Amino acid sequence: MANRKNLVLGGSGTIGSALCKELKDQGEEVINLDLKIGFDLRTLNLFNYKNVDYVWFLAWDVGGAKYLYNADNQLKIIQNNTRICENVFSFLKSTQIPFMFVSSQLASYDNAYGVTKKLGEEWSRILNGNIVRFWNVYGWETPGEKSHIIPDLVVRSLQKQPIKLLTNGEEERQFIFMEDTVKNLIRMREMGLKEVDMTNNRWIKIKDLAKIITTKIGTTLELGKEKGYSVRIEANETAKKFHFETTLEQGVDKIIKEAKKYLKTN
Repeated sequence: MANRKNLVLGGSGTIGSALCKELKDQGEEVINLDLKIGFDLRTLNLFNYKNVDYVWFLAWDVGGAKYLYNADNQLKIIQNNTRICENVFSFLKSTQIPFMFVSSQLASYDNAYGVTKKLGEEWSRILNGNIVRFWNVYGWETPGEKSHIIPDLVVRSLQKQPIKLLTNGEEERQFIFMEDTVKNLIRMREMGLKEVDMTNNRWIKIKDLAKIITTKIGTTLELGKEKGYSVRIEANETAKKFHFETTLEQGVDKIIKEAKKYLKTN
């Protein structure tokens, strides 16, 4: 649908920025509201943006495992995300604009992030919104407190730092590349699906992921002794409706390319 106007909440993050680009490439209008560019969705008056056709609800206090599982962050994650929910869902209830809530496989996990994602899912069902659950979406992002494992390992490897995992690396994850993911998100909207698990159903051990990166770049890998947390949650049948073209090896190559550009200027 040409000229459809989209409100993307959280459009400056890894997934959100890719979604904004893909929507624009498909000829749609985009309004991006994100804390990174000065829009605090805990308090922002969203009714100034009510004249849109669709809302993408990605905004969340989230990060990689080092952020989500830090005990010092749990209260902050609950407070921030419940305030975002109250503000955004009140707007969606009043305006009745169709929307998609972006959730996670971890909505069934017992921590602050999982609890708040579960809350968001229930709120979305009550308001008849669409819900998508991601496994691990990856793409290039600058390293920091909230960055994720693949770009973190790539940057450290390019800096010739030895890679030392905190765990034995036996824990398994599924990874889907952000560009494939946002194309599938838009397909989901067009298909009219209410709830979807979005992943490729390909499990990989973290130690094997780290080996791919260190082998490509030529750095050493040292495994830890602790057992990592297990989140081996299988997707339901809806995941089979979507295709992910980018292999993990190809995705890592793209991140290495972007990381090299970043390190040249930082």
